[in-house]
Amino acid sequence: MGSHRRILGTTPGVTGVSRRQFLGGTSAAVLAAALTACTGGGQMSRQGQAAGNALQWWDQFRPLTKMLESDLFTPYEQSHAGVTIERRQMDLVDLGQALQVARRSNQMPDVHSLAGLGGVSPAALVSEGWFQPVGKLADFAGSPVADRLYDGIHRFNGEIYSIPPFSGRWHEAVPWFNTALLKEAKVDAEDEPATWDDLRDVARRVTKGTADDVYGMVIPLKDPAYLEALVNRLAMAAGAPGPGAIDWATGAYVFDSQPYIDAVEFLVSLQKDKVVHPASASMGPRDARARWAAGQAAIYPWGAWFIGGLRVDEPQAVERGVGVWHIPCPESTRNFIYSPPQPGTFWVSSQSKKAQPAADLLLRMTTKEFQLKLAAAMDQPPALAEVVQEAEVHPAYRQCVAGFQDDVRIGPVPEVGTPGVWQVLAEMRDIKPNLGDIVQSVLTGANSDVGGQLRRYKDQLSAERERAIKAVKEDKGVEVSLDAWVFANWDRKKDYEQQDYADR
Repeated sequence: MGSHRRILGTTPGVTGVSRRQFLGGTSAAVLAAALTACTGGGQMSRQGQAAGNALQWWDQFRPLTKMLESDLFTPYEQSHAGVTIERRQMDLVDLGQALQVARRSNQMPDVHSLAGLGGVSPAALVSEGWFQPVGKLADFAGSPVADRLYDGIHRFNGEIYSIPPFSGRWHEAVPWFNTALLKEAKVDAEDEPATWDDLRDVARRVTKGTADDVYGMVIPLKDPAYLEALVNRLAMAAGAPGPGAIDWATGAYVFDSQPYIDAVEFLVSLQKDKVVHPASASMGPRDARARWAAGQAAIYPWGAWFIGGLRVDEPQAVERGVGVWHIPCPESTRNFIYSPPQPGTFWVSSQSKKAQPAADLLLRMTTKEFQLKLAAAMDQPPALAEVVQEAEVHPAYRQCVAGFQDDVRIGPVPEVGTPGVWQVLAEMRDIKPNLGDIVQSVLTGANSDVGGQLRRYKDQLSAERERAIKAVKEDKGVEVSLDAWVFANWDRKKDYEQQDYADR
């Protein structure tokens, strides 16, 4: 999926348009920029079909273009006379802004993803009338992903609105490496770096054992969203709870805890070792991938979709050699990485008059046949992750997905346990600087007070949550308290499953 990944979660302030802009309106400047993006940005596929009659589908999944069109849209069109599908693929921020413009002008696509919406909760958009339910239009309750449908994420007021075609068992801090550069530096790729110090050592050896313009690692420091995701995952590897940087025993944020401090200081140590590509400060994730593909750095921490993006844009890098390791931890003792249940990816607009074919397409995405095709695209792991073992994929992708089964557990989500939480999240104002901003300032030398910055952010975010809780209780009569963020029955070694919400 390229650089869009952050980033589809519910972390505040990680994209160009904030939650409050989407729910409460946006500025004329943002709308003007969005209109520019709508007319000049993005890539329109399946040209030549009448837009007024076609089912409009907008998303950000560039590596999935061929698979969506050849294996989903075309077969459906062939078996349903009169149905045509027109897809538009855009970058993350452009998509979010285009959706805002379309919403205001009653020109929403029939189906779209939520990328670029500033971390806004799907429940908030459902309450604002963005979507229509699809559960009565197709048998999602009997589909292979039925046990992955959660209240507050996919189901609202008993109605199914979306389904997860992808797996929730993933993270975006996988160390992808260039096998040729490791070989040149006489590093044994089979000797996996289990600890942070091990990874530092490999990065130093590559930097010293290869050409002068080659470095051990590349980290796109230009993108605070990437840095936020990376530090969250490294902190979990150091023992922090998750997802969401919350102590599930108390409901308190833990951004200033030792695992977070250690995670940032680990990245600082890489900078001090001079093993990070010196142009990293000017790179976004896609820029960094291009530098990696050009052989300028050996290791790039990113998600499973990394190799799918390479195959589309830099196939020569895949042919040269790519491998993958587990995310390292500070010590040899392994800690789990925590992700929420995978949210719905595609949603049917309330403005759509083509809900039936839209629902049919979503249901087709849950079949094993389609899941195998999805795996073959080597993007985010498919919901039926087990199909990766028999899919036609690169061995490194298969190893990456297998690593997720070892390393990742599904954590609690407050919105599922308490419906009023989404209203609190929608009410909360973005705090600046946020985690990604803080990490960026530290790594670029603008600030060295890691602990103080993280503590201030934690305190400000905690105060904002308390304000938002009070506001929604007083103004909207919502029954919610800090207890909604407490999950005393959380077992860090296990998935937090649907029954656990009832038993808490």
